[in-house]
Amino acid sequence: MAGFWMELQAIDSYQVKLNGTFNTIDAKTLTMLYQPLMGTSSLALYQTLAAEVEENRLWTAESRSHMQLLSMLHVGLEELFEARLKLEGLGLLKVFMKDADDTREYVYEILPPLSPAQFFGDGLLNIYLFSQVGEKQFKRLRTFFSDKPLPANDYKEVTRSFQDVFETFKGTAIPPDVNHVASEVFQKSKPTVIQLDKKTFDFEAFYQMLSPQLITREQITPAVEQALVKMHTIYGASAEELVTYLYRALEPSGDIDLEYLRKIVRNGYHIETGRLPALSMKKSAPKEKIPEQSEPASDEEALQIYLENITPFQLLVDIADGARPAETDLKIVEEVMEQQQLPTPVMNVLIEYVLLRLDGKIARNYMMTIAAHWKRKKVQTAKDAMELAWAEHEKYKRLQEETKDKPTNYSRRGNGKKEVLPEWFDKETAEPTDSKMTNKEKQTLEEQVREIKEKLKKR
Repeated sequence: MAGFWMELQAIDSYQVKLNGTFNTIDAKTLTMLYQPLMGTSSLALYQTLAAEVEENRLWTAESRSHMQLLSMLHVGLEELFEARLKLEGLGLLKVFMKDADDTREYVYEILPPLSPAQFFGDGLLNIYLFSQVGEKQFKRLRTFFSDKPLPANDYKEVTRSFQDVFETFKGTAIPPDVNHVASEVFQKSKPTVIQLDKKTFDFEAFYQMLSPQLITREQITPAVEQALVKMHTIYGASAEELVTYLYRALEPSGDIDLEYLRKIVRNGYHIETGRLPALSMKKSAPKEKIPEQSEPASDEEALQIYLENITPFQLLVDIADGARPAETDLKIVEEVMEQQQLPTPVMNVLIEYVLLRLDGKIARNYMMTIAAHWKRKKVQTAKDAMELAWAEHEKYKRLQEETKDKPTNYSRRGNGKKEVLPEWFDKETAEPTDSKMTNKEKQTLEEQVREIKEKLKKR
């Protein structure tokens, strides 16, 4: 998904709010009815966010970074963002955002799913579920969430009202202002029914085609309009086609049979295409393509592209050949990102640089000091970070050579000025790297670049 990193970074913080209370039926509805539509990643995200709110609370106690969420779900930032979008589109999540300096603060409001009755009568979600799981499983699911009704003919209601049970208040004390509540009181959750935007359907053309002798404007109720928008969204039916279908769904009483309308539109789509509609994410923008070059991208360019488009978590996974990074390393990276507020691409370069300098190790103080230096330098892109790291490395190499040639005056240039190195070059007690990369470092970098180029070719 193009540009997802423009809306979400691993260092962005978030809080979770529950929209009321949830029950066991909600959990079953999510797993059995929503999961086939949105996938396991979205379900895991929903359940994880909901679980972060403590029992008998509506809010999380404190903000968290998305880095923690990525680590817990074991996914990349793009997959997390896509899972979030699906929850939003299905009416299971509301997202609120506030800009804060170089980062963003999010509030994720968890919404309950539709009840099974609402879901199967939705006219949108139930159709996509039918297409996804097939007729046999669809009927099984409907049976699972159904039960025999109360035999009303055999019983009559004898429930007493409030006035039948309780006496009217006759006291003299003035009751407190019970309606004034400073905090938010728990309430039963209210599901969000998906409402499609009517602007996506050309109602002006539709009404012009409609014959007033057959169907009047008054017969097109808001419920009928919403059904037409859903049919247009699901099956791509045009205004002209829906007018024809509407005539067929007209009952002798003058009412429009919406169930029959949905059925004939679905059958028409199946006859024309030979398949049922599938729920797929909308591609708002095409993926940015890497400009084709007559020659392959250089190692530096390939690495730069890679570091600009990956999360620190996934970078550590790639470096470890798919293994989960050590919790201590993740904790250090998360702490550095939160304290120094470095952009994700810059953090990626820092991780690469520290690992190369320290022979595959991550040292907290060393990384934190470099991050602070780069923050002061206002480094914002992977390219800037790579250039700065390379410049400092070259400066270090030059001083190393001067140390060998002129041990008594190694720190001064010909103009008498002292060569200045950032303080972090002397912070680490580990053996400094040679002026040239070791064979192991070269091999590691070459393997990474080769893998990056293979990934770029597949885009």
